[in-house]
Amino acid sequence: MSATFSHSTVVPSPISGSAGSSRIALIDRQGTIVAVNRNWSDLANQTHATLSDVAVGVNYLSVCRRASVSCDDAREALDGIQSVLTGRSRSFVLDYSAEVDRRPAYFRMVVTPFCHGSIEAAIVHIDITKIQLSRKKSHQRARDYARRLISVQEQERERIAREIHDDLGNRIALLSFSVHSLMSRSGNYGHELSEVRDRIEDLSHAMRHLSHSLHPHLLRHFGIRTTLKVFCEEYGKACSIHIDVKVPDAAQLPEETSLCLFRVLQESLHNIAKHSAATSASVVLEIEPGLTRLVISDNGRGFVQEMARQKEGLGFTSMRERVLCIGGQLKIHSTPGTGTQVRVTIPMAPKEVGAESVEPDPLR
Repeated sequence: MSATFSHSTVVPSPISGSAGSSRIALIDRQGTIVAVNRNWSDLANQTHATLSDVAVGVNYLSVCRRASVSCDDAREALDGIQSVLTGRSRSFVLDYSAEVDRRPAYFRMVVTPFCHGSIEAAIVHIDITKIQLSRKKSHQRARDYARRLISVQEQERERIAREIHDDLGNRIALLSFSVHSLMSRSGNYGHELSEVRDRIEDLSHAMRHLSHSLHPHLLRHFGIRTTLKVFCEEYGKACSIHIDVKVPDAAQLPEETSLCLFRVLQESLHNIAKHSAATSASVVLEIEPGLTRLVISDNGRGFVQEMARQKEGLGFTSMRERVLCIGGQLKIHSTPGTGTQVRVTIPMAPKEVGAESVEPDPLR
């Protein structure tokens, strides 16, 4: 878990000897600092913490408690240290970030029992900056690669959708015309030909639906608002599910963000129709300064989330990867009998909102 301490709580701290590069403080049962090493004090200077807050004789629990009013991370540290002091936990570990010499740095706080005289616990801060930065670079490379794969996949989807529409669509239309022409000249087989024509029309509708699913042409021409409304209306009718859609009138987003949200909606509605036995669902798009949020909820049977994580399918994985690739978060909440909620949150730069170039919305 990652946490960010305020400067007054980056408990960095003078025990004889440096113990490598670790920052070490020893505290008694009440949380009072009994001894610190030189590195602890050095880190306090580097992070601009007040030395009087982390010096020998200061109650470190009180320091964390004051900071916890406005810092959840400090509250977690306070609870963790207390759990070790009271024997409820054998140890406590917390990764956090801080500014050191005006640069981001990462540390791991480790709290363990250390019984010697009045001393009850040792608090050690280990510099893990190189590990974290290396991990971040690796994650970024993986996301960049996934982003390129998704882009290639979407290009291929668009190509296939065009082939279906232009080639197969025209062939089916010609076949339907030919059957219709035969019907006008064949009295004995009129009924049979009529059934063939109906099946051809059903095939044509299925091909059109497949083409639009592969590549939502409405998204490029009319934007996210129209696309969500039309797709939900058509999907709801096909699956007999009432879908309530709330989208801002002036909803305009970058194409990549719009496509990501559409794919999440597409997969979510597919899961609702296939697994939830829901009779109604809601789709809410919220666009705020610096933030875009899509929430998809249903009144279906729900599921046990821990079991779902153990056998997470390709659909959920694809949704999560798509959202992560554009810097967003995807959260799924569900319990048996209460339905499911899929929540996507994407940070947006102010210039990105309103970035779509779309034709006039036909739904207005």
